[in-house]
Amino acid sequence: MSLAPPDLPDVAVPENMFLWHIPLKYLTHFPDNVREDYGITSAFCKSLLDKQQVVLTAIPIPDDYVRQEGEEDYLFWVTKGNRRLEGGRRLKLETMLCLVDLTMAGDRAGLFIDQLVENDGDFRLPLSAFEQAQALFQAHQAGASRTELRQRTGRTKKQISAGIAAGRLSEQTKRAARAMDHVWTLDDIALLSEFDGDDAALARIQQRIDWGHPVAYAVESVRDELAEEAEHDTIIAKLEEVGVRVTETRPPEAFLLQTLAHLVDGFDPEADQHAACAGHGAFFYSYDKTEPVYYCTTPAEHGYAPPEPSNASAASSPREDAKPSGDEPSRKIVIEGRNAWPRAGTLRQQWLVEFFQRKTAPKSVLPFVTKMLVEMPGPVRDYLTSSRRSALYDEFGGPADLGHALQDASTGQQAMMLLRLIAVAFEHQMTRASQDGKNTWRPDKYSPCSAEDAALWLRFLVNTLGPELGTRTLQPYQPAPIEQALIDGVPYRGDTPVDQAEVVEENAEGHSSTAESGTGHAADGGGDEEASSKVSFEAERSDDADQNLDGAEAA
Repeated sequence: MSLAPPDLPDVAVPENMFLWHIPLKYLTHFPDNVREDYGITSAFCKSLLDKQQVVLTAIPIPDDYVRQEGEEDYLFWVTKGNRRLEGGRRLKLETMLCLVDLTMAGDRAGLFIDQLVENDGDFRLPLSAFEQAQALFQAHQAGASRTELRQRTGRTKKQISAGIAAGRLSEQTKRAARAMDHVWTLDDIALLSEFDGDDAALARIQQRIDWGHPVAYAVESVRDELAEEAEHDTIIAKLEEVGVRVTETRPPEAFLLQTLAHLVDGFDPEADQHAACAGHGAFFYSYDKTEPVYYCTTPAEHGYAPPEPSNASAASSPREDAKPSGDEPSRKIVIEGRNAWPRAGTLRQQWLVEFFQRKTAPKSVLPFVTKMLVEMPGPVRDYLTSSRRSALYDEFGGPADLGHALQDASTGQQAMMLLRLIAVAFEHQMTRASQDGKNTWRPDKYSPCSAEDAALWLRFLVNTLGPELGTRTLQPYQPAPIEQALIDGVPYRGDTPVDQAEVVEENAEGHSSTAESGTGHAADGGGDEEASSKVSFEAERSDDADQNLDGAEAA
């Protein structure tokens, strides 16, 4: 079916413009094109394969132009769309759609002005990630398949899925995201899908983004927090169902069952042995909402009568979450770090899965691989020979048939194969070798990968490899706070910035931390004997904090 042009008497139709499909052999770049780098990428070329979205602008080559060798067949200069022309050449397209503009023939000054206006950043405003998402979503709604979108836009399968998911977000969520101080990508916006319309969760995400957390880590942290809170509510319901009194903090007159076990011979600290006790109760530390801490408010019934109050003994009793002596982190930081490290590892390995889909190696890969094979840091020395048998090797796209993969592999691709093995060695030792992997961030504790070696790997990913990336298909890896601490060579102080930590804790608890610390009941308990016993016990508890945590995980 052919359509006749509409009869529009008031519309001026240019007489010297024609739309033609012109064979590429007749097209060449305007010889005075000022662009030096066409910036051709595989993604850009893919966008030309299916359908050419934007036409080229061309003018006839003047008759008096002196052609150089190899230019004899050219009939047109491309004045706009030179990147598309170069992409078409690389793809060996037969023809490209061109607007032949005879009005510009002979206007040499106008051709230079057009180049400036056409490519000036002040005149061309790229679509924001939100606008890109809306365009992809609307195109999909209008009937474009994901495959078609991928072919016509040059984006990856993941980006298309992320764009469609982001486009579905409610205006309420989009407004909340735009208000955050962050330069959004399609992948970032798509992460908000599960929190669409949840203002409270979005506010938490915004807070973490304001703290400088990467969006993926902020979302994963909030996801974990919500899961922990749901588990917390379930635990409280189960405790109350069996008659255990649950309080926000430990009552001033209460003694922990573990403390009584040190003070009273033969005392059994197991909570289920005290279900019938009128003083039996439980509370939770603010930093560990899934582990109830059991206490007793009637210690005299178990053979221990608290002495009279004493200010001296109160002052001598330490907080149960106090920072241990030396450089060891507090129990609060230990718990937070043991949650943060595997969370960061999961996100880092997801990023590596995408990175190893690259067909070429960044320049820094081969020198790093060489250095690792020469110096043999712990993870490489201990696990490199086992890397191919690791599940991570398959997750990172390692070829099952190495011989076949090597047949046509370039030097860069071979470098990526070697880096994959080294990445598996580091990541396995940092996260999967044993439960001790959760200690990797701690220089004072054993782990299969030392903090020093982990910092070596993270610095390569972030400081060395990162600046070479930044393409539309893969953004540089954004480290979590616990990873950044290793990179910077400083102790991890928690995900909350130091200047915000006290404010966050006060807002979360809604009361003075002294009530939870143990100082309150020590003052009521008093007495040198009790204070001395409790100080000894609490010091032992701080020293063994990690063993207690490991025991809880094993249970």
